[in-house]
Amino acid sequence: MLLAIGAYALLFSVIMDLRDSAALANRSKTVLSSANRLERLVTDLETDVRGFIITGDRRLLAPVTDAQGQAVEEGRRLERLTARSDPAQAGQARRIVSDAEAYVRDYSIPLLAAIRQQPASARALATIAESEQRLQPLRDELDRFMTAQRTLVQTHEDRSSTDAARATAIAAAGACGALLLLLLFSGYLTRAILRPVRRTAAIAGDLAGGDLSVRIPEVSHNDVGVLERTFNVMAGSLEADRRQLRRVVAEQGALRRIATLIARGVSPAEIFTAVASELGRVQDMQYAVINRFDPALIATSVGYWTASGAANILPPVNGRWPVEEESVAARIVRTGRPARMNTDTATSTIGVWSRLHGIRYVVGCPITVGGHLWGMIAVFSRSDRPPPEHTEDRLMRFVELLATAIANAENRNELLASSARIVAATDEARRRIERSLNTGPQRRLTALGEELRHTQALIAPEHEQLRAQLARTVQGVDSVLDDLREISHGLHPTALSRSGLRRALEALSERSEVPARLDMRVDRPLPDHIQVAIYYTVSEALTNVAKYSHAAVAHIALTLEHGTLRLRVDDNGIGGADPARGSGLAGLKDRIESLGGTIEVISPAGGGTSLDVGIPMPS
Repeated sequence: MLLAIGAYALLFSVIMDLRDSAALANRSKTVLSSANRLERLVTDLETDVRGFIITGDRRLLAPVTDAQGQAVEEGRRLERLTARSDPAQAGQARRIVSDAEAYVRDYSIPLLAAIRQQPASARALATIAESEQRLQPLRDELDRFMTAQRTLVQTHEDRSSTDAARATAIAAAGACGALLLLLLFSGYLTRAILRPVRRTAAIAGDLAGGDLSVRIPEVSHNDVGVLERTFNVMAGSLEADRRQLRRVVAEQGALRRIATLIARGVSPAEIFTAVASELGRVQDMQYAVINRFDPALIATSVGYWTASGAANILPPVNGRWPVEEESVAARIVRTGRPARMNTDTATSTIGVWSRLHGIRYVVGCPITVGGHLWGMIAVFSRSDRPPPEHTEDRLMRFVELLATAIANAENRNELLASSARIVAATDEARRRIERSLNTGPQRRLTALGEELRHTQALIAPEHEQLRAQLARTVQGVDSVLDDLREISHGLHPTALSRSGLRRALEALSERSEVPARLDMRVDRPLPDHIQVAIYYTVSEALTNVAKYSHAAVAHIALTLEHGTLRLRVDDNGIGGADPARGSGLAGLKDRIESLGGTIEVISPAGGGTSLDVGIPMPS
């Protein structure tokens, strides 16, 4: 811009000089033209007089008067022009004008008057000679003046030509310089702005397409450099936000899956394993473990997870190790807060184990259940970089769910244990009542019946009415004894105690009002409380089939597969059974669930009814 301003200032100066030179040349030409006119007017005065003298034609004198006035006016104009245009020749111009006025005033006007008065005497040759003598100095002065004016005109024209050539050269140089500057500036704009902007636009397209890892080389130092840095900061922020969003989505998905498992009421072992695996994946760690503290401060691994491709080294220290100082567990026990540790200098058992297996960092959080420290959850990292600062906060979100699951499981276990104790106590009470009935009233009634029969045999034939009355009494005793036996059998299945589960189920099938087929595939003895539960379940199911199903046949299947005892009772009746309407199935549900099992009734209308029971078997 400075170069352009300088070039245009120089060009403007040359143009102004050219204008001044042209103006001076034009004024000099105007002065020269005025001098020429003055000379011509004076010459015309002399020529007209000379023609009159030679020819005597008075018509030649007609323009003389006008020429005299015009000569005086032109002389004054010349004087004014010279005073404005060339002060150096103003004196000479005044002398010329003065001589011209003197010639007109002192010679031409008197001569014209004399000619008009005495034409003959004025026509002498002496008049012509006197006119030339008076006019010649004026002509010489005018010649010198006009020569000087011509020189000035030439000088000014030469200067104008020089200025025009300079202006042309400057303009050409300016145009070339402008073109060069334009090319240089275009190259600069292309290199410093256009290319970075195009590169930025291309990378912005990649960014808009979802590739948030793209970055612009920060090579510019102007506003484009600010744009590049700002773009990279924005891309980095978007990438960090997307990573954070993905972490949040993954974490929420993991929490949702764990909450679903808790809602389904799966076993604590499954929940521990699921929490450890979900936590390890979300935290991007190699290992995760859930420990429980016992009163002796021994940490016991109850759930763990190993990342795919990592060495299979869990559970740590065979699953049990003491809570020693200089360990994450000790800090958690002491403070009740999350803790982390670098294993490089650890001396505890778990610290040495971690260092030997290449684990650099351990982060743990306490698990508190019912206001008491239950255990801890920990993640292990082999990376040289410490885990992020928010690792503990993310662990705590899983710990809250885990504590809820543990509390629910403990409450459920306590409830199941309580139910199992109640069922066991009920079964034991039934056995005691049955034994009491068998050893007490039932035996006495049997003995009483025998005595009555013996007494009946001793009565004489003539006392037929007494014999009949006694026979009715014996029959009543037998009926009471049968009722007592029936009640005894309802309290506890005698066949189950005497002959085992298979024979007891066969007896139920044989006594069933609806024909029933038994398929039992169990290859090992079952605990007594499980046999009782199966017996009462089948008994209740066959009773319901007989009362409500209108079925033609029932099927009983009992199998043991993969540690679970499965019982299924099917019929081909009318279906539509509602478990909520009867207390029998509700009692069976309590009994089965007290054993940690499940019971389900499937009874679509018109499609028969199926009773499905599953009971986990102790190993």
